[in-house]
Amino acid sequence: MPKIELLSPAGSFEALKAAVNYGADAVYLGGTNFSARAFANNFNHEELIEAVNYCHLRGVKVYVTLNTLLSENELKNALGEADFYYRNKVDALIIQDLGLFYCLKEKYPDFNLHASTQMHIHNINGVKNAAKLGFKKVVLARESSLELIKEACKEDIEIECFIHGAICVSYSGQCLMSSAVKNRSANKGMCAQLCRLKYHLYDFTVQKEIETKTPYLLSPKDMYLLEDIPLLIEAGVSSLKIEGRLKSPAYVGLVTKIYREAIDAYYEEKEFKLNNEEFNNLLKVFNRGFTNSYLNNNDLNIFNNKRPNHMGEEVGKVISCYKDKCFIKLNKPINQFDGIRILNKDEDFGKILNTLSINNKYVSRANAGDIIEIKIDQKVNKGDVVVRTLDHNLEKEIENYKLKENPIDLNIELKLNEPIKIKVRVFGLNYSVQYQIKTEIAKKVPINKDDLLSIFSKNNKSPFFIDGFKAEIDNLFIVRSEINEIRRQFYKDLEDFILNSFKRESTNKLMLNDLSEENNNEILIENNSNYSINGKLLIKDPVINQEGIYNRKQVVSEFGNLLSDDKNKIAYYTLNVCNSYAYELLNRLGFKSIILSSELTKDQISALTNAYNARNKANIRPYCLIFGRRTLMYLKGNPFKEYLINGHKYLLNDGNNQYLLRFNENFNEIVEYEPTIRKELINEDVSPFIMIENGDIEMLKKELNIVL
Repeated sequence: MPKIELLSPAGSFEALKAAVNYGADAVYLGGTNFSARAFANNFNHEELIEAVNYCHLRGVKVYVTLNTLLSENELKNALGEADFYYRNKVDALIIQDLGLFYCLKEKYPDFNLHASTQMHIHNINGVKNAAKLGFKKVVLARESSLELIKEACKEDIEIECFIHGAICVSYSGQCLMSSAVKNRSANKGMCAQLCRLKYHLYDFTVQKEIETKTPYLLSPKDMYLLEDIPLLIEAGVSSLKIEGRLKSPAYVGLVTKIYREAIDAYYEEKEFKLNNEEFNNLLKVFNRGFTNSYLNNNDLNIFNNKRPNHMGEEVGKVISCYKDKCFIKLNKPINQFDGIRILNKDEDFGKILNTLSINNKYVSRANAGDIIEIKIDQKVNKGDVVVRTLDHNLEKEIENYKLKENPIDLNIELKLNEPIKIKVRVFGLNYSVQYQIKTEIAKKVPINKDDLLSIFSKNNKSPFFIDGFKAEIDNLFIVRSEINEIRRQFYKDLEDFILNSFKRESTNKLMLNDLSEENNNEILIENNSNYSINGKLLIKDPVINQEGIYNRKQVVSEFGNLLSDDKNKIAYYTLNVCNSYAYELLNRLGFKSIILSSELTKDQISALTNAYNARNKANIRPYCLIFGRRTLMYLKGNPFKEYLINGHKYLLNDGNNQYLLRFNENFNEIVEYEPTIRKELINEDVSPFIMIENGDIEMLKKELNIVL
């Protein structure tokens, strides 16, 4: 079994270098468009080429994230990006959009594609379907238990799991909260992180707000699976993924280093455990509290009851304030340029300590017990806790890493009146080259093996070190400047050889049905989880379906039932169909009808239908949601459980918006309080999809003039 891969984030070139030099086997990064971390620095084309070369010369793979949903007009540009990545030797693409997948499998059958966690693959059927479709790897939902991971690893596809960093409170790919409230789609990499806000819980049945232990009811901790690495390796996982493309190079470097050591210790059959200082350093670079609860199916322990941001470490308390100055008594040392946050009951106050003073004297360091004074521009209170959120010296220490070098075996043959012949083995490749060189019989001291080893060990910062060395040498004299020039040319040629040795493996071709004719002219109705078209009853499989148990005559809502052989199946809007190629793929997978993503605008819907009809000489009428309360979040854990009374109804309020709450044994939903109403779609060339609940009939008649 191959050694497990450690996959690290790279939101910038400095973060990429930190990941590589601290031991990542692969990095994942985004281009300037179509990345699920739209607000990371990301890589333009020139930087991407440099990044790929930097990694490949060090034996590290590069995966690029093209993992957002794509409207019709975006898809063409995304395919252009994919073509650029293909030509410039990116090892794989991480994708979400079904239309992009369809196009890439047709055009680049040897381009490795990884199913992003945004594809919401959270059960064994989903893993099996990804394998059948020809994905190289599946990034399982963060919510996956160890039992599910073990079962997934038995399938004929590589499995990747998150091991460290931020987790989403909602199942990825199924969160519409940011899109609905802020018009910033999480499916397009622009999540506004509304789960990190303060919320109030309201008992609608007794008309009373509930006093909760924390206002941060939806804010999860960070994943931390360091001590579970042996379990994941033994389960058969192919790749362990660190979250963090928005994090600092120091965070990437330290987390990569620690997990590298843990993985290596397992294979060396050594016990691995962080000491107190190492664990504290991990807390310092970023943490919201740590949890491994998803892995252990303990879903209640994922929530952070304190704060939604970096918790840092406590370093002191405010003892007094005067005008624009604040006095803090330290319980730990602090340095100039550290970052601190004062935890105020009204609003936290953050500051970088560009200056640090004690008794009106500037200092570069203050010790435990000292009282420091800082300038402030907002109200803080006596007794407020002060935490360090950035340890300047630690970050500098982490960023001062040793450059990674890879071993090479070198064999040199040097004969009178012959070219110098050099053979090398690196990354399992054999390379031979020869250069013309002027030689003569040595009259005094000839060049010897140690001389050549010394010369070729000066490798001009190339990422190699000589691990094995052989030399066959006549009794010769050589001008040192000439052999040095050959050495410089050799390492340049070796790098070119490695970069040009990149090869792709062929993958399975996508086998699909012919296009079927489709022309919906009916209204699709969802009423209390029952579905009907002109009186024909349908059954919808749940969006969260960890058991993977399905019925026939279905509305298909998640990836696990994508390949069912039901001839009358309908694609639910949670499959996130956003462009004509995704529509075409589902049509060729046997879907009779398709409900488009509820995030599409009127113009985007028109562009989709026009493109499909023109390309396929068809006249499709896709279903579009025109009325209904959408589920904005699907939660595996229930942060409200201790406050609930059976039979009562509850609302959630963020101060500006309120939401309905629904609960069942398997998952919990946060639902729109007011229905989505799309009047502008009524006269378009689409078929209406209507979700109605008790009390919605009159509103439907009034708003849309539709009688059911």
